[in-house]
Amino acid sequence: MRFTTFEQGFRAELANREFARIGMAAMAIRTEKHETAPFWRAYDRLERFNAPRYRAAAERLGISDSTGAGARLRGRLVGWMPNSLRRESIRFAFPRTVEYVEDLRRLAVIGPTSESDFFDYMLRQEELQVNMMEAMLRGRNVAAESLVDRFIGDEGR
Repeated sequence: MRFTTFEQGFRAELANREFARIGMAAMAIRTEKHETAPFWRAYDRLERFNAPRYRAAAERLGISDSTGAGARLRGRLVGWMPNSLRRESIRFAFPRTVEYVEDLRRLAVIGPTSESDFFDYMLRQEELQVNMMEAMLRGRNVAAESLVDRFIGDEGR
């Protein structure tokens, strides 16, 4: 994904976070008895942790954090994904997420330097998602929980 302007890119990232927040919350509930439950619970926890940080950054930047119906609808649709497609969805998303980290790096470069701490956070949380997906694809669903626990502990300081 290439962004023409910082605002366009940041709005796209806000929409991604809203989509993920809604989708992962639904997946965490729907998979509670499935072997992948630890992964989805951890992802949900990460997105809940991200939400106030992104809202605050959007406010500081003077960019509305209202993402529209599209992100919310995509999140709800992902939440209803059948069990049989969940691992494949991560296999599909993984390389795109790796690429997206680079898009976010470029976004951070063109963003206001006053937000460099937030942009560093934005990159760390996206890199965490890559690590979580990689663990899940290797069948280590529980590893996602410890990765998120460590991240939240480190970021909460």
